[in-house]
Amino acid sequence: MSIFRAYDIRGIYPKELNEKIVEKLGKAFGTFNPGKIVIGMDARLSSPALKKNFMKGLISTGCEAIDIGMVTTPISMFAIKHLKADGGVMITASHNPKEYNGLKFYFKDAIPISYEAGINKIQKIFETENYSRGEGSLTEIDISEDYSKFLLERIKLNREVRLSVVVDAGNGPAGLMTPKVLRKIGLEVHELFCKPDGNFPNHEPNPSKEENLKSLKEKMREVNANLGFAYDGDGDRMVVVRNGKSVRTSVVFSIFIKNLLKENPGAKVIYTPLDSKAIEEIIREKGGIPIVCRVGHTYITRKMIEKDAALAGEISGHYFFKEIGAIDDALFASLKLVEALVNSGKSIEDYENEFPKYYSAVSEALRFPIKESEKFKFIERLKEEFKRKGYKIDTTDGVKVFFEDGWALFRPSNTEAVISSSYEAYSKEGFERIKKFVDGIIARIPK
Repeated sequence: MSIFRAYDIRGIYPKELNEKIVEKLGKAFGTFNPGKIVIGMDARLSSPALKKNFMKGLISTGCEAIDIGMVTTPISMFAIKHLKADGGVMITASHNPKEYNGLKFYFKDAIPISYEAGINKIQKIFETENYSRGEGSLTEIDISEDYSKFLLERIKLNREVRLSVVVDAGNGPAGLMTPKVLRKIGLEVHELFCKPDGNFPNHEPNPSKEENLKSLKEKMREVNANLGFAYDGDGDRMVVVRNGKSVRTSVVFSIFIKNLLKENPGAKVIYTPLDSKAIEEIIREKGGIPIVCRVGHTYITRKMIEKDAALAGEISGHYFFKEIGAIDDALFASLKLVEALVNSGKSIEDYENEFPKYYSAVSEALRFPIKESEKFKFIERLKEEFKRKGYKIDTTDGVKVFFEDGWALFRPSNTEAVISSSYEAYSKEGFERIKKFVDGIIARIPK
């Protein structure tokens, strides 16, 4: 299995990704994208050693390395822009279990580097070992106060905040900044697992799995909190909990869409093929322009910049905002959600009641294990099968098959050995029929 993925480097430490490999990756990146480079890391146990060796390789090519310490991925992206750097690297494996680590690469202006946009070239330099040589330098900078100020300047509240929240940082770097910033807008904040710990002793750093929200729900009941925020291992993904249950990410996205379009009619909003048809309908109904994009932060950020879109979202809990540079920032998303609720005077239940009533299985939880070597082949076989049977399909991301009364989508994950699925129908009967269809496909996945 290659560590070079569609939008990052990812592997098990130290078997697939270790200090020696990362030093070579530093040399490869410095050769590919020289200049002033920002480096941040998450809370994983292997991250300090990997960061140190990546910077060693980077400096040997003549680059100026700027070490910003343990931060979230959004802070790394902010730092690249704020410090006018030529690029950046975040040492992280995001929501993966503790044995994993990885690297996310960025060009100038924090534009993510996908495989097609440059990881393929970094891989070629890495394999040929044709590195640049020079005498670089290392600087350490604390960017946290500048970042906090930057976010808070973009939040406008028209009344006093009277909300109590629980923050579950999952022992990731989000715990270092998030409670402080949320308190600055007047929230009563209760901290849960906010001390960084790369062992992730309380639960995996993946808030999309319901079992990882159990402690958050218990804490919310204990302190009678209005809202719960759960973050992933690098702070770019957010899940919201209310009244003992997780709020559908589609509903959270709809809150952002409605509040954006109330102030900015005609704005462009990006969504993915995994989203409910309701999202496209809400965008159009509120006067926005919907644009579909394949799943993945590298593709969405680039599409936002290309189309000058104001907002984007994924069902995994990533929300991207033009006002902070098309970055998917979970802390900013939390602030924007509070802003929307306070300024509108509406509750999350009000927005849930307004959300179109389709019969949906649109959830990040619908992920099915598959052999890593089989996941892309499996999707290609499905495409051929659906074409042969005369179905109308869309291959923007994986394969989406359309029926008279709904749709079903199957796509290979770019970060894990899983197939994701979503499906939706416009009647109960249609939902049962499409569910049976999907279950039949899933049963055929090579385990």
